[in-house]
Amino acid sequence: MIEHSKNHQDRLPQGEQPITEVEADRLDEDGRHAGWLVLTPNRIIFIDDEHDSGRHDDDIDHIDFQGADLTGDETVGTLAISWSDQGKVYEGSTIELRAFKAAIEDQLNP
Repeated sequence: MIEHSKNHQDRLPQGEQPITEVEADRLDEDGRHAGWLVLTPNRIIFIDDEHDSGRHDDDIDHIDFQGADLTGDETVGTLAISWSDQGKVYEGSTIELRAFKAAIEDQLNP
């Protein structure tokens, strides 16, 4: 994995506070993109470390969230998140992604 930056919280939308976050790499047709998955009270955000403009970030409003599926082994997991009839796949620590998925479920189904 690529080393992640530490100033990712500066790029959250104004007024959003993180509930939890996990280092993850987004896997897509362009390859692997290092970043952070951040859960806030209103959205799930992927902050792409490779692009500071925010143009390559994912912003998933809780209203548009359709689901998250986790697969993997003891060390590397993949979390597929779908929203508004689209989706992305993120890779990271299975344990951390499992905790992140549980936090999503707790936030959306109190």
